Order: sequence, then structure tokens, then C-alpha cells
Amino acid sequence: MTKKRCCKGEEQGYKPTPEQLLQYSRRDFLKLSALAAGGAFGYLSLPGIGVVPSAWGAPPSDRVVRIHAGTLQDWNFSSYDFWNHVKLPVMEDLFARGLCSLTGKTNVLNAWQDLLVGYQPGHKIAIKLNMNSYDYNCNQTCEMAYAVIESLKVFGVATDDMKVFDVVRRWPTYWRDRWNSDVELINQDNNEWDDNATIYFPAISTTHRFPSVLSQADHLINVGLQKGHKSYVTASMKNHFGSQEDPVDLHISRFDNICTLAAAGHIVGKTRLIVIEGNYMTWHHEGHPFEKTHATDLFPAGPSGHSSPNFMMFGTNMVAMDSILGDIQNYERAARGEYLWPNEYIDMAATAPYNLGPRGNGQIVSNAAGWSDVDLSYSNLDYISFDVPEATRAEIDALSLRFKNGEIHGSQLQHLIQRYGDRL
Repeated sequence: MTKKRCCKGEEQGYKPTPEQLLQYSRRDFLKLSALAAGGAFGYLSLPGIGVVPSAWGAPPSDRVVRIHAGTLQDWNFSSYDFWNHVKLPVMEDLFARGLCSLTGKTNVLNAWQDLLVGYQPGHKIAIKLNMNSYDYNCNQTCEMAYAVIESLKVFGVATDDMKVFDVVRRWPTYWRDRWNSDVELINQDNNEWDDNATIYFPAISTTHRFPSVLSQADHLINVGLQKGHKSYVTASMKNHFGSQEDPVDLHISRFDNICTLAAAGHIVGKTRLIVIEGNYMTWHHEGHPFEKTHATDLFPAGPSGHSSPNFMMFGTNMVAMDSILGDIQNYERAARGEYLWPNEYIDMAATAPYNLGPRGNGQIVSNAAGWSDVDLSYSNLDYISFDVPEATRAEIDALSLRFKNGEIHGSQLQHLIQRYGDRL
């Protein structure tokens, strides 16, 4: 569905008001301004704020953004409590910058306006997480969900209009104990199936139901992990095995079923944003959930002294996203001396009868950004990749000017100031 503008009688999307663009209390504004005062550093180019992709406007399907921050987590693998080592201020900052870079906007409100096509207050938003890692393996972090939820609240989405779900798993105990949001979690214990929303899988002659949390949603945000799963990368498409009632069945003729599911109207027709959490990255999830990522010229050692994936990725198309995630996973596998996964389902999804998006095949090139020696390059994908360095007063001063001019939302400045205060 393409957003239409300006013409009488055509559909109009939800637009933030000037008041929303500047929605911040006077006390918060003065506090932020005081922190940012004390230096005239001029106009700086901040990573992800005002990054100009190949085209402006709603992001095309071939655009994928990868953002790296060495301070995103500091886990040293000496214990299993990886969730205590994710830095929420960095997570929120990367998320805001990712939205802006993906859409070519400087303001998170305008970015959401482009992404949530046709949004109106009261629309329901379903946020799919990947919780397929059982109790103490590397699941999606609460912090990743918080970053999405709080940004949507800034845009004006009501708490009751959002739900976070993975309907074929229970939320692990450690996860529930840490959950600190008023948005409802939907899992296998409290899920409701919609008998009128079904999908037929011709490869296995089986019909499955969708959950009400998805069938009744107007918009879907697909939040996944960078991880391996037996002989292929688990990414945005495979994540939706947790969006219908029986993933066990789907592992027979799995590649056909991944594509059939991704092509369903409740999935592809409602997907507005894909976000991948690459804090840790696991090369073979079921077998080695806590094994360190190999340090390579793509994943150098970070502040923790260990290999530092520490990235987040953004896109709107599942095929383009999974193409890049597969290349990243294979680069790490090669460092281990493991065979490369062909990820056949991505090729299938890109061709008839699915035609779900552009299939990319990356080439390794020198990384001009400098945080790693190499990066990926694509001839047919609009791949944007950059690093977010530690926060500085110069960045705060520059972003403060943009906030005062109404170019950005106050939350974006707040994330940076909190990173600076925490030395992240």
C-alpha cells in the first residue's frame, strides 16, 4: 500500500502536529538545554541524524540500514546473564537513529509517519519478538522491546493499542521478572486463536490459524535476532513461525513453508518495519547459544574485550533484510572454518510465485567508517552502514540546536544526553 498525499478524496495518513514535534515539558527542555549549553561547536553531522540515503520519502524495499555501537553491550561470557549487560540508552539512541536513517528524516515522528502507512489513532500495532530460545538462551532482550514501544508512544500510539507477542512460546521467567512496561505480552498461555484467519500450506497440505493479536492488528513490526538455526539463518521470515499456531509442522518442507507464511496477507500486508537485534549474534543457536562470536575484520574486539557484533538493523522488506543477515552469518561461519549456508528460502522468496523482494548477494569491501576493517556492499540493495561513537558534548550541543529549531523530537536529545552521562 502506497501512501497518498495532498489530493482531495485520497487516503491521508496520521500526521504529527507542531505541538507533538516539540512535545516536551518546560522543565525537561531547560534541563536538556542546560546540559547542552557551554560551547558553540557549530553544525555537526551526527550518525543517523540527517543521513541522506539514495532517495527521500517512505523507504523503498531495497533499503537496509545497519548501525553499530561498541558500547551497546559489555557481556564477557563469564556468566549466562547476558540480559544484564545491554545498555538501554544506547539501544534507544540506535533505534531513533535507525528510524531516521531508514526514512531519510531527522525526526522520529516524521519517520514513523512514513513507516506506519495510513496510521490513524486507535489503530492496533502488533510487535513480534523472537522468543524461540527457551529459558536461558539468548532471546530477544526486554530493552529491544522497550526501545520500540517508547518510540511509538512518542509518536502518539496509546499503550492499549500495542501488544508484544510470540504465541508459540512462554516468556522465560527471567524475562517476565524483568519486564517493566505497561504494554501487554501475548504468549501461548494467554493467546487467542482466530478461527476466521487461517493460512493454507500447500507443501504439507495443512491449514493453520493466526492469533487474534495479529489478525486484528492494523500494523506489524517484526523484531528479530541475528542467529543461526541448524542449516540456515533465522531472520525476519523465519521469525513468523511464532506468528501462527504450529511451528513443528512447518519444519517439514520448511523453506516452502517459510515463504508461504511470509507471503500471507496478515504478514507481508501489515509489515511496516523490520528491526534486527544483533547485540550478541549466535552462529549456531541450538548447539552453541552462548559461544562467543569469532573476532574478525568484520567483528573486531569491542570494549568488553570480546568480539563485538553490537549492531541493530532496519528495513521494510524481508527478502532484502534476510539477504544481508545471511551474508553476515556466513562471514562469521567462515571464520570458524564452517561451511557456508546457501539459505535457499531467500532465493525462493525472491522469485515466482512469491516475488517478495530483492535478493542481495554481498561483496566484502574496505570499511571507510573505520569501526571494522571491512563491510558489505551490494549492487542491487541500498545498504547503509555506519558507526555511532561514544557520546560527546560536541554532539549534544549540535543536537540541542536542532531540538530548539524543532527539527528533532526531544527524546532523541535525551537518549544522547543519557549516553553521555553514562559514558556510553
